[in-house]
Amino acid sequence: MARVPDESRRARVRLVLTLAFTLVALLFTFFGSAAHAPFVGWALTVTVVGVFLTTWFGLDVWITQRASRERLYGSGGIGPMTGARRPR
Repeated sequence: MARVPDESRRARVRLVLTLAFTLVALLFTFFGSAAHAPFVGWALTVTVVGVFLTTWFGLDVWITQRASRERLYGSGGIGPMTGARRPR
């Protein structure tokens, strides 16, 4: 299995942490609204911000993976440095 570059690993960790936080906030909002609790407005706001951040970090993971793949394989090549040398 190939080693994942550090910037891609950091982006994945951010995504997983915000996804976990958003899911906890969503459950908190759901159970709070079922109980007619007074904090539902704040919980809903936190959930919406969490969804936005999760989407943002998902795009960050996608972009860093694409950038590291292009750095390794070039822009559309089959293997590492495929188009670097011209055949004689």
